[in-house]
Amino acid sequence: MLKFLFLLFPIICFSYTKSDHFDGERFFNPQGDDLKSFWDVMKWKMTSTPEEWPKHVANKHYPLKFLISSEKMNATFINHSTFFIQFPGVNLLTDPVFSERVSPVSFAGPKRVRSPGISFDELPPIDVVIISHNHYDHLDLTSLVMIDKKFHPLFIVPIGDEKLLLKAGIQNVKALDWWEEIRVKDVRFIFTPSQHWSARSFWDKNECLWGSYMIDSGNYKIYFAGDTGHGKHFLETTRRLGPPDLALLPIGAYRPRWFMKYYHLDPEEAVLAHIELKAKRSIAMHFGTFQMSDEAIDEPVRDLKRALEKLKISEEEFLILEEGQGVAD
Repeated sequence: MLKFLFLLFPIICFSYTKSDHFDGERFFNPQGDDLKSFWDVMKWKMTSTPEEWPKHVANKHYPLKFLISSEKMNATFINHSTFFIQFPGVNLLTDPVFSERVSPVSFAGPKRVRSPGISFDELPPIDVVIISHNHYDHLDLTSLVMIDKKFHPLFIVPIGDEKLLLKAGIQNVKALDWWEEIRVKDVRFIFTPSQHWSARSFWDKNECLWGSYMIDSGNYKIYFAGDTGHGKHFLETTRRLGPPDLALLPIGAYRPRWFMKYYHLDPEEAVLAHIELKAKRSIAMHFGTFQMSDEAIDEPVRDLKRALEKLKISEEEFLILEEGQGVAD
């Protein structure tokens, strides 16, 4: 009888090899961790003075552009950390979020103030979805299930997160450890380190990995940072894989610094990351959609412009796109 039940409801066991970032039970940052406790969170919430955000900000309309034969890639900023990227023969999404809230519940939690720059219904066929880590503003299961039902793409996730997708009924999943890779047609997806953490609740902290991606089509490379603090991983990634043609770097959710610094870049650190990666161009992300921290809605952009001037990087080299706006090369 027990064997019969096992055949009906198989138990899927996952085990991961100990490494410089996994102790056999939890993942960690090799450069050290600064994980905040429940009491740190309470201190932040009780002492913070968050700037007030508008309830809604209207998007400008940008017609969706598609890759033409003379281009190596086309990248469109959708919102937050979500980009639609086109290579010849491969369409992909990064950390897709189309839900109204980024939260374990639909009635509370950070609510979007801007609509996605490309609506879900406008999406062309998607071949690949990459996920950087399992925080709700990056791994939105509702959006992933919708994408799976419509397009059946390959989902590339950090090790640990495959359990979440499989439980939701998504079967075409590949989980990667740092420096592992998978090829889809002519495009390589290399999972690279970042300085962050993971959790979907109070009880599963760092049970899943986090990271960034180098996406290499052979003649064009895009670095997608996901969510990260400033660390040696930018230099290491460029040392191993070469500089990207384009880097997608987070600039928001950085105040208060005592709470956010270790795991979130501020705008000046994002410019330093751009320099350390030796990126030809970068695009700002992770700002202006969901209020995740204390800064004003326009503060990341203002601080980024100051940092670019200070570090002598032009705004043509580090782009600030509006939702729905894209670039091609």
